Parts: sequence; structure tokens; C-alpha cells
Amino acid sequence: MDGEHLGSNKPVAATSSELLTPAELASRLRVPVSWIREGTRSHNLVGEDPIPHLRLGRYIRFRWGSPELEAWLKRRLFAKSLPSNTTLC
Repeated sequence: MDGEHLGSNKPVAATSSELLTPAELASRLRVPVSWIREGTRSHNLVGEDPIPHLRLGRYIRFRWGSPELEAWLKRRLFAKSLPSNTTLC
């Protein structure tokens, strides 16, 4: 979203990431909304690596398809769940 601002008259590029609410992200990841909210805090359940998010005032949004969120998800893959010939990151 380089050079684009929320609320501007410029159209957002078709390749931009979709903004999700905590409930929408929880639904896609099939986890409780409380787990998502806790994952955005500095003292969270997922350790020292909070879920990448945007703060819009008191609202939290997540960029679905963003490189940051994709990398965060990849860091959570268990090596056992991958084929033996797959490399992580």
C-alpha cells in the first residue's frame, strides 16, 4: 500500500491485503477470538512474537495476505506436520 492512505480518494490496488477484524481472523484460523486478541498484546500467549496487526484507534485489524502475517504463520508451523523434504522459511 505504498503511497496510499486509508480514507483517501485514491483507489486501493487490487493486490492490496484485505483488512480483517479479530473475529474474521479467528474464523479463518479456526481459533477463539480471545486467542487472537491476546496474541496482539505485548504479554501474550504466543510468546514474544505478537500477531502482526494495525491499530486504528481502539480497533485492531489484520492484513490478510500480507508478508508479515504470512511470515508469522510460517513461524508457527510444526516441523512434524511438514513433509520431510520441506524446508522452513
